[in-house]
Amino acid sequence: MKLLRQLSFRPVLLSLLQAYVLVLVVFFLVPMVASAQEQTPDQSNARQWAGNWLVVGQGDEQLVWQLKSDGTGFAHGFRKDGQLTHGFAISWRIEGDIVRIRTGGTLHCNSGMVYAQFTGWSPVTLDFNVIDGRHWRQHNGGILAFQRRLPDWETPNHGAECPNLYQGEGKETQQTASTAN
Repeated sequence: MKLLRQLSFRPVLLSLLQAYVLVLVVFFLVPMVASAQEQTPDQSNARQWAGNWLVVGQGDEQLVWQLKSDGTGFAHGFRKDGQLTHGFAISWRIEGDIVRIRTGGTLHCNSGMVYAQFTGWSPVTLDFNVIDGRHWRQHNGGILAFQRRLPDWETPNHGAECPNLYQGEGKETQQTASTAN
């Protein structure tokens, strides 16, 4: 009995408390260290291009590209009057100064309504060289000129009314968007 009276749970409790504090410190410290690590150049380049862009292709084709930093996105094509004609889902990644894009799914505008269908990803990868901060050159020679960001652009949903690129904007924007570099 005398032995039991001398035993104390204080050292055991202190050990458990120290282990608990250590686990909490590691739990909070590891994510901070992980987020503080520098991004690879490809990841920081992807963040630079992420967003909604008005893009002009060769022949003054007007496009809206939605690029997300996670490598997903959409591309939409428009007539010169700003009416949506087609679109597709894209998967993209940056490798150095090359952007690799795969397309999948389609979107069409028929009778004023959006029709979307996903049939899988294309086996073909389109490669673009990043020329500068606003231009990409496709390996077959076509150039995409990133004109400006479109902060209010939203992806049209299946069954919605076909959007017009210039709805609510003036003619000045329409003329500016149709000029290629």
